[in-house]
Amino acid sequence: MRRHGFQISLAVAALLFVVSLGVSLVRVSEQYAAEVRIRRNGIWITTQAQVELVRMSAMVQRFSLRVPGVTADDLSLQFEILLSRMHLLSSGEGPVEFGELQRLRRRASEIEAMVAPLEPLVDQLAAGDLAVAARLVAALDALEQLVMRANLQLHLERQADADHAQGGLRSLHWTLLACMAGLIASAGLLILLLLSRSRQARRSQRLAEAAALRQSEAERTLRVLIDSLPAMVSAYDRQGRYLFFNEAHARFHGLGAEAEVIGRTPFELGLSPDAGLRRALRGSAAEPFTEYAAQDPDGTPRTLLATAAPVDDGHGAAGRVVHAAFDITGRKAAENQVRHMAEHDSLTDLPNRVLFAARLAQALAAARQLGGRCGFALHLIDLDRFKAINDSLGHHGGDRLLLAASERMRACLRRGDTLARLGGDEFAVIQLGITDEAQVTRLAARLVAVLGRPFVIDGCTLHSGGSIGSVLGPQQGQSPDALQQRADIALYRAKAEGRGRAVMFSPEMEATLVERRALEADLRAALAAEALTLVYQPKFMVGEARWPNARPSGCEALLRWHHPGRGMVPPGLFVPVAEEAGLAAELSRFVLRQACGQIGAWLRQGLEMPVAVNLSALHFASDQAVALVEEALRHSGVPPRLLEVEVTEGVFIRNAAAARATLTALRARGVRVALDDFGTGYSSLSYLQHLPFDVVKVDRAFVRELHQDAGSGARIVDAIVRLVHGLGAEVVAEGVEEPAQLELLAQLGCDAVQGYLLGRPMPPDQLEALCALARPPSAAA
Repeated sequence: MRRHGFQISLAVAALLFVVSLGVSLVRVSEQYAAEVRIRRNGIWITTQAQVELVRMSAMVQRFSLRVPGVTADDLSLQFEILLSRMHLLSSGEGPVEFGELQRLRRRASEIEAMVAPLEPLVDQLAAGDLAVAARLVAALDALEQLVMRANLQLHLERQADADHAQGGLRSLHWTLLACMAGLIASAGLLILLLLSRSRQARRSQRLAEAAALRQSEAERTLRVLIDSLPAMVSAYDRQGRYLFFNEAHARFHGLGAEAEVIGRTPFELGLSPDAGLRRALRGSAAEPFTEYAAQDPDGTPRTLLATAAPVDDGHGAAGRVVHAAFDITGRKAAENQVRHMAEHDSLTDLPNRVLFAARLAQALAAARQLGGRCGFALHLIDLDRFKAINDSLGHHGGDRLLLAASERMRACLRRGDTLARLGGDEFAVIQLGITDEAQVTRLAARLVAVLGRPFVIDGCTLHSGGSIGSVLGPQQGQSPDALQQRADIALYRAKAEGRGRAVMFSPEMEATLVERRALEADLRAALAAEALTLVYQPKFMVGEARWPNARPSGCEALLRWHHPGRGMVPPGLFVPVAEEAGLAAELSRFVLRQACGQIGAWLRQGLEMPVAVNLSALHFASDQAVALVEEALRHSGVPPRLLEVEVTEGVFIRNAAAARATLTALRARGVRVALDDFGTGYSSLSYLQHLPFDVVKVDRAFVRELHQDAGSGARIVDAIVRLVHGLGAEVVAEGVEEPAQLELLAQLGCDAVQGYLLGRPMPPDQLEALCALARPPSAAA
């Protein structure tokens, strides 16, 4: 639209010029009219050339500033117009009365030499090379100066001729004035057009300056943003020279001002770029994030997570390369700490079960690769008497013992061996580089020896010790589970043989364990099917027991298991299996329910028979014993006074305070409490003094030593009877098998007896028959 307006305005100026020229032709002679036409024609040629030069210069400036609406086609069209005007200016066509016009035509070659370089510059600018704009404008300005001087000179020549002809042309004065007015009007119009174009150019320049200011602000904002990032960002040319870097990059690498760094390579600055950046500089693909080891300016090792990517130069080729890196040293340290905590015991800082399993698998894989030429050993270690020590000293003392034991065991190992804490007081050692079994036994013996030495914990001297089960890998196990299982079998054997010893695994041990597990499975099935039974061994008051057909004063319930394939399984075999398998509570519940049920059945027959029941020591470390007894009494509804609970001294070794509370609670509910196997423990006198017992049973080992010669056995039993009677309890002797033993027990003042002499364990109906045949106490007297 603006271009059409300019053309219309130019047409109006031309029309005004033609009208003025026509009027002058009417008034002057043909010769004068021709001269005037030539003059005006020359001035028009130079003026048009100058106008087109101005338009071309403005067009170049607008195109280089990317002014909307100015295209490469507009630029080329304007240049073609300019070429036509310059050709007209330098051509030889038409009259040449004006000297300046003749000089211009004589300088045609010079003008063509000035015009010739313009065309390639215009083509380059149209192709997008904005860098040639300044050169093109400068060339146009030089050509414009030439045309402007010619135009000015032509005007001067015309003015001189007009003055010369003034005298003879007075009659044409008004005509010339009119023509001059037309020319002035057309020139004024052209000036207005030029001013308008100039204003447009200035407006375009202001817009370009505002755009440049916004771009500068955007660049500053982007720079502040990049400098505030925790990432280290830098850019390089294809030769690896710095183009840009942010503050984080400068701080980490100790770089100086940009002027000292830009244009130089990291190698020149004493830095070593990571492998990813080197590959990106050589190739065209982006590098994935990769961890690298680096050093900060202080020489401190750091870990970087870095990536590098080439930047397209706009023509499909790789230009500069951008590099970004994060300092993840803190995160890596935290990850390592978390991994260490996940793989190590919090108390001893030894490898825990997770890391131990991984290292055991590694040792097994390495031994397989060596083809059995060099193996390893697995030692499982349990601290002896740890629970008793932990209960007496508290958890703090137990932790101190674990730490001390860990340090002793660690000192016995070589570099490369692994000591792990699997939990509680259970440890494991992986001994590498084993070529013969003697190496294994020597290390196990050293470990037993160091653990057997006394420990001083919080001023207390403690004797703990350790039991060790060892296995050779891979000879005695092709998997970690198999090795651990067989080492555990050997450890179990070490404990069973008296603790404080080391045992190597043998296949026979595994057979024993398999047998034990089969027995456990059968016991579970028997309990579920209630295939176990109770038999009852009668107890007699000593005075009545000396007479035939004496009436029982009570009985002891004894558990029996008749296995369909094994035959009669003794309680000494299956009761420990039940305790280890976690069946102790279920077994005790069965015994208590059966015994209380039998008491109720006898009561319904008119027979009041107290029954004694043995309970496992495991129940007395908590309230489990009380709960089991209350459940059986509630289920049967029998009087508590007819139930007697027998316990061994093992209950006090586990937790004396809890045992005392349990016994007190049972007596408070009306249940009698008896201490079984008295004299075989370690602190019986102390227990008798502080714990509530209704009955104390003399162990059969002392009864067996009773003779008529009143030897040491009689003196021991006499002491026990006097002690127990002094505490207000009854004395029951078990294991009476000879009349002489019964006679001596009566003389020593024993209250009651039981044994094969008086009655073997029997089913309930036989006991009922025995009671039916017994004489009343009055008849016996």
